[in-house]
Amino acid sequence: MEHLTKRMASWPAWGRRLLLALIMLGFFGTIGLMTRLHGVAGRVLLLLLLTGLSWLMAYVSRAAACSEAEGEMRREDRRYLAEFVPSMTMYFALMLFVWPLHKTVEAIWLKTLIAVLPALPIAAMAFSLFRYVTATDEFMQRLHLQALAIAAWVVAVTSIAVGFLAAAKVVDLDGTALLLVAPGLMLVYGPTLAWAKRRYRD
Repeated sequence: MEHLTKRMASWPAWGRRLLLALIMLGFFGTIGLMTRLHGVAGRVLLLLLLTGLSWLMAYVSRAAACSEAEGEMRREDRRYLAEFVPSMTMYFALMLFVWPLHKTVEAIWLKTLIAVLPALPIAAMAFSLFRYVTATDEFMQRLHLQALAIAAWVVAVTSIAVGFLAAAKVVDLDGTALLLVAPGLMLVYGPTLAWAKRRYRD
């Protein structure tokens, strides 16, 4: 995969971004199937697809964000992938096989455990990202900080606006809307970081 990343880094920028966009569409399309497949075999297939697409998306995003000379995977990149992708796999495994059990159990403590478990791999992913950022130089840390600040404010403003809409009974939302905060933060953070890198490179 590292050799493939090096080769893709020599592609035109539009080609790398198009490939990354297609992989992301496949990734989120597969996530959309999580609520439709209920059999064990279907869930196992989904877990394998999501894990494979996560690895592929990580390598292609690395190639999409760098030049040919920067295409080599660094030590912190390898460590980040070795920590982040297994945590993501664990999150999807919990959502596919453990989370559905909350509809059938009666004990409050067991419902609480099932509800809290998916947050653990999310915390592990956040810690992996923290270790990755702190392993970079001060310039890259500045770019990550800028991207995170922009992403945090975009998500905060959106959350406040949606909250007021719900309070005014314009939209009908329950607690599951809070599950979109962390994914929304990462969805804004990634493109914003790529924009910040390109702005300084240009």
